[in-house]
Amino acid sequence: MREDIARALAEMKLSVPLAPEEGAAVRALLNPYHEREPYAGLHVVRDEHYGPDPRHRLDIFAPAERSETRPVVLFVHGGAYVGGDKRTPGTPYNDNVGVWAARNGFIGVTMTYRLAPAYRYPAGAADVGAAVEWLRANIAPHGGDPYAITLLGQSAGATHAACYGARPDLHAHPGGGVNGIVLMSGSYEFGAAAPHVVAYFGDDAQARGEASCIRGLVASSLPVMISISEFDAPGAHRQSWNLAQAFFERDGRWPNVLYLPHHNHVSQIAHLNANGIEDHLLSDRLADFVTSCARATLHPASA
Repeated sequence: MREDIARALAEMKLSVPLAPEEGAAVRALLNPYHEREPYAGLHVVRDEHYGPDPRHRLDIFAPAERSETRPVVLFVHGGAYVGGDKRTPGTPYNDNVGVWAARNGFIGVTMTYRLAPAYRYPAGAADVGAAVEWLRANIAPHGGDPYAITLLGQSAGATHAACYGARPDLHAHPGGGVNGIVLMSGSYEFGAAAPHVVAYFGDDAQARGEASCIRGLVASSLPVMISISEFDAPGAHRQSWNLAQAFFERDGRWPNVLYLPHHNHVSQIAHLNANGIEDHLLSDRLADFVTSCARATLHPASA
C-alpha cells in the first residue's frame, strides 16, 4: 500500500459501532482511486427483486459482451444489522465490489436485505438464502454459473453469510447451494449486549448464545476464508480468532485466514477495485479463493 494512504488509515480511530462521519472519512480518502459510472465494458442490471420485501433487491455486474460462463460472487454488505445498502448513489460504494468481480473474471452481485429492529435474527441469513435461490434460477442469462456461487460478506454481512452457512434449515439447496464463503470481520458469537447486537439478536442472553454460528459453520463442508484487518477493533479480532480456532480443532491445521495490514473496518472493503493505491493483497486472495471454489462446481445432475 502507498505510504501516504497507509499513514492516513493508521491515524483514523473508528468507533464501535461505526459513526457515520468516520466511515465517510475513510471512503473519502479512497474515492479518487475508484471507477465511476458508467463502468466501461460492463453491463449493470439494477434492482432485481429476489423476494417480496422492498429491500429484497440485488444488482448484477457482468461484461457488456458475454463470452464464457463465469463464477458468481454475491456480496452481503455491512451496517451493524440496522443499516447499509448495496449501493450509495453518487459514490463508488458498494458498486466497487461488483465491479471488482466483473473485472476479475466473475459475475458480481450485490444485495440488500431486511434490517433490524423491524426484522430480527435470522432474517438476514434467510435473505441470503433467498438471494442464492434467485441466483440459481436466474443468473445464467446474465452469464453466471448457477452452480458456482461464492458468498462474500463484510461486517454484519459476514455474520449473515456465516449464519446462512451454519443453518441447513435456511439453505437454498442441500449443502448451501454455494461453493464457498468469505467472511470479512464479522461476528460469529453474540453474547455481548451492545445495542446493535440486541436490535437484531434480541435481549435474551441465552438465545443470543444459541445463535452462535461457529458450531454449525464448522460442521458444514463449505470452504471458508476468514479475513481481519490490522485496525479492526479487538472484539473483531477475537471473533475471527475463535472461528479460526474452531476450524483448526476440526482439521488439525490453520484455516484460510487473511490478515490485512494497514486496513481498518471500512477500508478493508472500500479499497477493493481501487486503482493506484498499490495494494492487491485482498484482490489476489479473493480471486484465488473464488476460482478454487469454482473448480468444485457441482454438476447439474447432482446439484
